Amino acid sequence: MPRISPWQRPLIAAALVLGLGTAVQAQSSTAPGQQRSPVQQRTGDGLRLTEAQRQKVFPETRSLAAKDHRARIVILQQGERCISAATNGDGLRNCMRQEREALQNQRKLHRDALRQVFVSNGIAVPDWSQRKGGPSPRAAGGGYGWDQPGQPAERLPLR
Repeated sequence: MPRISPWQRPLIAAALVLGLGTAVQAQSSTAPGQQRSPVQQRTGDGLRLTEAQRQKVFPETRSLAAKDHRARIVILQQGERCISAATNGDGLRNCMRQEREALQNQRKLHRDALRQVFVSNGIAVPDWSQRKGGPSPRAAGGGYGWDQPGQPAERLPLR
């Protein structure tokens, strides 16, 4: 067996990784005789609508998006008025909490309305619970933030 010099090892490792990736990709691809369902296509990140489905629901989703934008603008304006009227840290904290809850509620209403559009058009509802960015880097209860007073504040060094 030939001796491998140290400068050749990274090249061999890269070739192996590329070969393994190609083999995995070839195994997972659809066979030439197989067709995906014309109703919906499944990709690595979930269900995708077909072009016909997108065109069918577009007018409703566009009007829902505009309605959602108007509702969020109202929430942000209310938050701005509340923040301007706040006289202390507790008041500011309350404003931020109320705004966050209102925005979360608006997102839920928007998702429910979109879900209804899909159902009324006979389209399977996408799973919106999957986050595209992966899990949050924060721990599950957080334990800090505007709604958690008394948490130790991060101190910046004095210069």
